[in-house]
Amino acid sequence: MSKPSHSAELSSETPSLAIVERVAALDGTDPLSLPPLYDAVDPEALDSLFQSSSTDGPRTTGSVQFTYYGYDVRVDADGEIAVES
Repeated sequence: MSKPSHSAELSSETPSLAIVERVAALDGTDPLSLPPLYDAVDPEALDSLFQSSSTDGPRTTGSVQFTYYGYDVRVDADGEIAVES
């Protein structure tokens, strides 16, 4: 049985927090029971990469892809986060 997928735009939350919350929701589990995101990607680097700077503004190109807890995760520069099995 395949796991569902979820794609959404970033709000004010960081990409790392959004990923953990979405994976937990798709898996039907508490976010605190998931393994550390750091096992898959450096959360601080990920958040920093997609954070707007006061001089450059928001990033407009690029993406990061990795696997976390059996889900394929893609974070795009436009703020979209896709989580799929």
